[in-house]
Amino acid sequence: MTRSKFAFCLDAMELGVLSHRALGVLALAAILLVSCREGVCRVSPQGQSSAVAQAPSSAAAHLRQGLALFAAGEEDKAEAEFRMALSLEPSNGEAYFRLGQLRLFQRKLSQAQADFRRAIDVAPDFAPAYAALGEILMRVGQPAEARELLEKAVALDPQDIHSQYGLATLLMEAGEARRALELMERIVALHPDFLPAREQLGLNRLRRGDLEGAAAQASDILAQQPQAAEGHRIMALVLWKQRDYEGSLAECAQALAAEPDSAPMLALQALGLWQLNRKKDARAAFVQAAKVQPQVASGEVFCRLILCDAQDVTTVREFVRKNRWVLAPSPPR
Repeated sequence: MTRSKFAFCLDAMELGVLSHRALGVLALAAILLVSCREGVCRVSPQGQSSAVAQAPSSAAAHLRQGLALFAAGEEDKAEAEFRMALSLEPSNGEAYFRLGQLRLFQRKLSQAQADFRRAIDVAPDFAPAYAALGEILMRVGQPAEARELLEKAVALDPQDIHSQYGLATLLMEAGEARRALELMERIVALHPDFLPAREQLGLNRLRRGDLEGAAAQASDILAQQPQAAEGHRIMALVLWKQRDYEGSLAECAQALAAEPDSAPMLALQALGLWQLNRKKDARAAFVQAAKVQPQVASGEVFCRLILCDAQDVTTVREFVRKNRWVLAPSPPR
């Protein structure tokens, strides 16, 4: 998470919104495919064909066959099975939902949205459709409707951690940190191995100035999964605030080993290099961060600072003011 899921935007870090939004639509589609495979790989497409032959008028049998074909990478055949299920049962919300998943995997977002909306129309209590549509709308910049859909998904299925995490992300962005953190705590209670939520809880401790608590959260994550980028990201920030720039760089390197295109770690790495007077390396790291995520304003601001080309002093000052909690090291003890 998975984000995660670590987009370099210290504005977003102030809100505690990191890995989830960084996943992107293609990564979401990949997650959906993995989920599909986990659910159907126990039975081959050939085995499902036998089930369809035994019950050719069963929409459920065609759905299972479609899922097996989707997991096997046979998208056209999977679509045919989903449509056959609909021809047999036009109000089957899951069939529209599976078509939407397939369209999402094919990066056909408008068609995926239409299929998810149709699933909701014919099956208004089918939580996965609300969650999937909400996830897409989060990523295309429609947070108001996304929140409404994810609220509905959570109400229909309180055990679904992904819709809860998406809702928590939107709540963080809306400034409703208390409820967002309550959802994060609930997610961790349900699934302690869901690292994006544990990362958010660690970052919240960091924001409150609880460096020991944040470091403990990072250590717990790394004890469970030593290569987890989530744990290394938290630790990199903790060490930065403790003015241990060498240690912070080492944690950045560990995080980048797991996620080489992580713009935030490239940028934090550049800040550490700059503090250690390794300015040539710092410039290279910032340029790489900007290439990875050129649309992130914070990356652009820092690039201007590092390249000694900061013209908009007001913008720079406002950025630093908003993100002082991240940038400012803790006072020496």
